[in-house]
Amino acid sequence: MIRIGALLLSLTFLSATVARAETRVVRVQSKVLGESRTLHVSLPINYRVAKQRYPVVILLDGQARVFFDLTVAAVGYDLIGDMRDYAMPAQIVVGVEQRDRSVDLARNGVLFTRFLVEELVPFIQREYRTLPFRTLIGHSLGGRFALQSFCRAPDAFAAVVAISASLPDSTMTEVQGCMRASFAKDAARVRQLVLCAGEREPRLLPTTARLQAFVRDSAPPTWRVRVVDGAGLGHTETPLAAIPPALRFIFDRTVWEMPASLADSVLARLGDPVAQLERYVATVSPRVGFRISPGTKWLEVTARTAVGRREPAAAIEAARRVVEEYPESMEGYTLLADAYLLKRDDVAARRTFADALRMLDKLEPFDEEQRAQRRESLLASLAALAR
Repeated sequence: MIRIGALLLSLTFLSATVARAETRVVRVQSKVLGESRTLHVSLPINYRVAKQRYPVVILLDGQARVFFDLTVAAVGYDLIGDMRDYAMPAQIVVGVEQRDRSVDLARNGVLFTRFLVEELVPFIQREYRTLPFRTLIGHSLGGRFALQSFCRAPDAFAAVVAISASLPDSTMTEVQGCMRASFAKDAARVRQLVLCAGEREPRLLPTTARLQAFVRDSAPPTWRVRVVDGAGLGHTETPLAAIPPALRFIFDRTVWEMPASLADSVLARLGDPVAQLERYVATVSPRVGFRISPGTKWLEVTARTAVGRREPAAAIEAARRVVEEYPESMEGYTLLADAYLLKRDDVAARRTFADALRMLDKLEPFDEEQRAQRRESLLASLAALAR
């Protein structure tokens, strides 16, 4: 029997590496504010062919293109060193333009929070495939506004990134009081806070450290807080230093990844991989507040295990799940073809590789050499099956 997986060149360099995310400019009419607002919405690469749902980042001061582009680039950084690493998931980034920052983020902050929670979030949920995990990022006045969301919208954002936030005593007292209420309300779900103040912002450093200490000393263990080092940085530079590590911290493997002992068992092909994936989902979902998907990595491992054990029915079922849930995954088609060949169903295997070629043409690879290699390998596999 032909082992198609052995014929193919490696198709697992990086999952779905493509040229760019798609950014749309959208205007939303707000009844709360009595005016329209402009949003910059960046959709993940291959959004049009994918079927998965995505976390959402809401970026205040979305009119600042440098911050918006940096955030989009940061959520697209999915490199991992080995199978035990956790790749940052692709995310939808929503940059919200501020017409007058001092109004939106200060004097009119309560109304602007209502706009975010009552109108913007529902709009994004209706129009795009989202998960109920949202991060709010703000700088300067936006950083203080983001912290005040703990009072004004305590359940709206699972993670808050507050950069160079000015916290006078009255605001500090307000934020700490609201955080205490959150500590008592939901001690099981992970909440995350990232702070940053620049070394050349001496007024902000003490209050940032004070807030960090408050969370460290008062919060339940499920609250995670990090202060990004602002050594040598001034007010306009802190977002550049803070946004990428903040998002990496929020999506740390200790929060989202399969427990190490379970991962070792899955990778060693011990036990029932389907049951092990369900244990993973059951462990992590309560922690993050919604039912997670195992993701392509672990679904592919499950299918690969069934193929390696020469279990055709289980292999076909597992590989179909990869292709159905992540149709942009080329490895899923390879595994499905291998599964069909275990069953000696050459017709279904050829059909699977033809499907892979059609999907490959819909993707936008940054690496054209990789696209050419994949096409050549798929064609070679089809030719081998025809002999």
